[in-house]
Amino acid sequence: MSEEYGGFAAAPYRKKYAQAVVTVTPTKQLRDLLQSRFAAGSPPDVVLSTGDKALTVSRLVADGQLADLQKLLDAPSWDNQGVPVKDLVLPGMLDAGRYEGKQYALNYVVNVYGLWYSAQLFQKHGWDVPRTWPELLALGAEMKAAGVGPFTYAGVHPYYVLEAVLTLAAKAGGHDVVKRIDNLEAGAWKDQSMVRAITAFAELTKRGLIAQGSQQMDHIGSQTRLMTSKAGLLPCGNWLENEMKAVTPQNFGLTMFGVPPLDGSSAMPKGVHVAPTAPLLVAAKAKNQPGGLDYLRAMLSKEVAAQVTSQTSQLTVVRGAADGLEISTALRSARDLLTAAGDQAITWYFDTWYAEFAKTAGEITGQCLAGAFRPDEWAARIQAAADQVKQDKTITKYHRD
Repeated sequence: MSEEYGGFAAAPYRKKYAQAVVTVTPTKQLRDLLQSRFAAGSPPDVVLSTGDKALTVSRLVADGQLADLQKLLDAPSWDNQGVPVKDLVLPGMLDAGRYEGKQYALNYVVNVYGLWYSAQLFQKHGWDVPRTWPELLALGAEMKAAGVGPFTYAGVHPYYVLEAVLTLAAKAGGHDVVKRIDNLEAGAWKDQSMVRAITAFAELTKRGLIAQGSQQMDHIGSQTRLMTSKAGLLPCGNWLENEMKAVTPQNFGLTMFGVPPLDGSSAMPKGVHVAPTAPLLVAAKAKNQPGGLDYLRAMLSKEVAAQVTSQTSQLTVVRGAADGLEISTALRSARDLLTAAGDQAITWYFDTWYAEFAKTAGEITGQCLAGAFRPDEWAARIQAAADQVKQDKTITKYHRD
């Protein structure tokens, strides 16, 4: 297990199966420790794979090393025999672990993305959370007049702002906008919703609403600017709270809201980008594969999922597991966005399937926001890069339905 919470199901598992021997081995060196064991045919029954030394799930799938989890999904849930496990998982969260139509991984933790702000700063100035893009532009003007850099982002890592652009586009045009991008379809990046979204973000530059120096900042620099109230809005995932806990001022009121829709015609006005991560795996050659599947069933119980959220300030894919918990303002705002989104939760996978292309798309986005070229040229440049990926026979291609 690459994270301590991977062992949280051991206690309820032992309670249910008194004769069971459950050994949890925490390590940050998964790749070094387990590659040889998988190759030798003696892998552990269950793996939680996260961090810099995470296993490459697609490689394990290609090598036939992972068990199909469909039996787990069809089994009665740990908490309620009348409800199958698959019905406990939030909408769209299983897709990340599907390969060629089969479920080989179950991503357990959900990262929720949005725009972060200080509730204390907003209260001080009498600012309201914007509900539409025009309201966001108006808020930016008020922030600028008050001496606060309205919008900041990590210019050194421009994928952060590309994420927000994609979210805005998907909210406008629906799930198919990002599905077509994932599937490398012709013209996907030139979709009207994509062009409208990048044009909206380019308007921030045009109006001088991007905090000075953002293009040269790394993620810590942009986050620090938010924490010191030198910037009013920052696009980021809900790990921000844990990452900046040591420097977040008391009573700051770190809170997230969803990227506001372009207008009232948006297909998914409650849409929010969510990225399921932290894959749980069961080895195909596990000594006790049924036991491994049942351990994952325990991980998907509300008791264990609630414990994970309470102790790590992370949300899980288990429906309602964080409801009623005493959690921070930041995590509560992310949870509420996720709950409100329902089937409007936005997911995409090209950034993990084609990581180099995603890096290129981020760089082109950063250049566009810096004013290097027009939004329509942004779409053409990224589409050209996507077409190169599609035509490259050395790159393994993936598909989502």
